[in-house]
Amino acid sequence: MKKFLACLILLFWPISGWAANKWHITADTLIFLKEKKQLIAQGNVIVKDSRITVYCSRLIYELPSKIATLFGPITIKTDSDTIKSSYGWLNLESYKGEFKDVHLYLAPGRVKALAFEMTKVQILAKKIKVLGQENYLAQKTIITTCDICEHKKCSPDWSFRARKLKVSPTGRASARDITFNVKKLPLFYSPYLSIGVKTKRHSGFLLPRLVQGSREGFGLEIPYFWAINDSLDLTFYSFYTGKRGFMAGLEGNYALTSKSFGTFRARYIKDRLKDDDYNSDGIIRDNENRYWITGKFDQEIARGWPLRLDIDILSDKDFLYEFLGGPLGFDQSHSSYLNRFGRGLDEKNSFYRTNRLWLTHPFGHYFFQASSTYYDSSLPDRQEKILNPLLRVDFSRLTAPFLGPLNFSLRENYVYWWREEDFRGHRLDLTPEISLSPSFWKPLDLRIAYRLIHTSYLVDWQDERQEEYLERTIQELEVQTGLNISRIYSFNRFGVIGFKHVLRPQIAYLYRPHTKQDDLPTFTAEDRLPKMNVLNYGLLQFVTAKEKTSEGNIRYSDWVRIWIHQSFDFEEATRELEGPDDKRRPFSNLFAEGEINLLKQIYIRASTSYNFYGLGWATANLSADLRNQKGENIGFDYRWDKVRQIKQINLRLRKNVYRGFWFAYSANYSLKEKELSSSSMAFEYRSKCWWAVVRVYYNPDETRYSFYINLVGIGGWGR
Repeated sequence: MKKFLACLILLFWPISGWAANKWHITADTLIFLKEKKQLIAQGNVIVKDSRITVYCSRLIYELPSKIATLFGPITIKTDSDTIKSSYGWLNLESYKGEFKDVHLYLAPGRVKALAFEMTKVQILAKKIKVLGQENYLAQKTIITTCDICEHKKCSPDWSFRARKLKVSPTGRASARDITFNVKKLPLFYSPYLSIGVKTKRHSGFLLPRLVQGSREGFGLEIPYFWAINDSLDLTFYSFYTGKRGFMAGLEGNYALTSKSFGTFRARYIKDRLKDDDYNSDGIIRDNENRYWITGKFDQEIARGWPLRLDIDILSDKDFLYEFLGGPLGFDQSHSSYLNRFGRGLDEKNSFYRTNRLWLTHPFGHYFFQASSTYYDSSLPDRQEKILNPLLRVDFSRLTAPFLGPLNFSLRENYVYWWREEDFRGHRLDLTPEISLSPSFWKPLDLRIAYRLIHTSYLVDWQDERQEEYLERTIQELEVQTGLNISRIYSFNRFGVIGFKHVLRPQIAYLYRPHTKQDDLPTFTAEDRLPKMNVLNYGLLQFVTAKEKTSEGNIRYSDWVRIWIHQSFDFEEATRELEGPDDKRRPFSNLFAEGEINLLKQIYIRASTSYNFYGLGWATANLSADLRNQKGENIGFDYRWDKVRQIKQINLRLRKNVYRGFWFAYSANYSLKEKELSSSSMAFEYRSKCWWAVVRVYYNPDETRYSFYINLVGIGGWGR
């Protein structure tokens, strides 16, 4: 039974700015010795101000010196760090003190160079001096992100052990006589080492990367990270391979505001290895100076006026396949750009790379965009023929009420098409539209639209002809209708409390009269708009589940979606036959696609098409995945296309074999060629504070071996 519960507020006016707040002391028992000017607190002692809280079993506070002697168990919590100790003292004015047998937890950081990222750093020390807020000097320390002590044994999987360690408020840890240990076995020694353990970035060498492959030979990459300031950094990649030579790499990042930031990456190699038709695609490069330059930049030049730039320049198509790994490889670059900017890179097998600058501004019912695009060919001797929209301006008025029940929209589009060889010129499109959306019956959606497409051209044919002005005017009538039929079913299993099944039959009719266009240039397919008298029809249905989460919140997710559609061409059905062997084919292929996503564990997607005029089944695609919350999954893809002569199956597997041991396998097999086009096999071990992967990659042109180890919070080595 507690004899006495007291709470006392101590007022100080210290010199130090951070401790200028009132201190609140709470304990089971409080005793004040007036002659000694001491305050003694015992039992469940809590000392607190706005930024620090101290818990201990007993406290003796000296008013003249502002020093509090603490008896364990002691826990001190600041905005970011936690100190646990058995005995120590602390000056409540200057926040300086000393503690014995200390367990220090440092807050997570976002550091790139030899640093701890998004994880708590733990430091075990015989003695720690607190030199100020988040400023420590420790002796005989163990530093790790693993659990330091388990079952009274202090032997983490990996750790840095130092005779003396100083942690500054900026997050830099300077260590003397430091070793890197696996369990208790020292593997590395340095008389001095600087490690980033908090939120500030620091310059320094990153962990190296090793490569072994049949085309590269042995390779070693040593990156160096330069933290220029809080808004800008550069990383230099020096990569040497025995068979290919030296490759230089550079990555730069900057962030001025949350809406103005950018990333730049570049790789260059003077390749010793001559091409021997890599990938067996019939394309042989003749260049030894090989490079890949990419970048993405977002800049808000004024409020509501974002300017964006994408850069992607490539020496040859095979570069992305041959130098696939590493932080500057295609996969990691694509993922990094996608995560930071929300837009990735063109596919590896694309015949050109897109470089684009564009400015957008939405306001009310209007939208403006100006852009410039340049396509860099990844194939030899093709650049001169590529057509580039060097200047494009789009202005549109979104569909909005205009007069009574009528709606009005407008789209204006100007493009200057340029290429080095062949014709080029200007094109201006003006497309006003008037539409009507009557509401006769709530489940019925109906939209009737009339649009006028007027196009003007100023063409430079690049021959004996002078620049020529041409124009075209086309009318279109479109009717769209759909019926929403739904029913709700009660259900109470797997956290699902109900289903909604929706059927939506849809019909759309488009009429466009014949217009003479043979004399117009052909920049894109939009320059040849054929006569249309087409009826599109289909049935869309989906099943939506109403789920109740463990927190009691309601969410909705589509479990099943099925879409079947086809079109009928009235023009084709009534055209005159050109001979006895000619036949009308008014029906398009019948297309069907479906998607199933159950409980976030079963995912199936399928699509197919059927031709009614002799070809039969034309395409079939099936993708299926089974996954669980542990991260295990098994899946396959099947692709078949009768016209393009594609018949391929892809397999993938990821399985937890035993506790932290994982096995992963993927393979792409061509059923048509009866050949394994590529495969990858990986053995992986994962724990709380480190993981390692051994991977073998194979394709008919090369075999690669890689090893990767990641110390959680520090980074990885290998790949």
